[in-house]
Amino acid sequence: MDKFVVFILCLCLTVGGVTHIYDNIVDGFLPYHFAPAWLNLYWSALGIVDLLAVYLLIKHRRSGLILLLFILLTSVGFNSYAHYGLGILENTGKLQWQTLLLGFSIGVSFWLWNSQKNRHSRQIFR
Repeated sequence: MDKFVVFILCLCLTVGGVTHIYDNIVDGFLPYHFAPAWLNLYWSALGIVDLLAVYLLIKHRRSGLILLLFILLTSVGFNSYAHYGLGILENTGKLQWQTLLLGFSIGVSFWLWNSQKNRHSRQIFR
């Protein structure tokens, strides 16, 4: 079951990462001209960072979980600021889905962290 949950998390990160890479390829580096420079840089960097988190979730689960939570916490925070503070994001649908994914990720992270620990201890005693 934990592999299925990791797959779902990796799928969501891959969709996000590919979306940002696509924006950078089609519209050039730092394509979000409507945003402040720091936010433009953050969104552009997510293309690489999201895919790095996918790799880490697969190869080094605990490091991947830490990066996943960092990405989602900052993304929801920055996107909320962009929408509610700056008024530059009109569609709240993506923000709501990100917030849902953040809540899901926080919940399953405790379970995935412990399942990794239990799997490691079972391998030691075999």
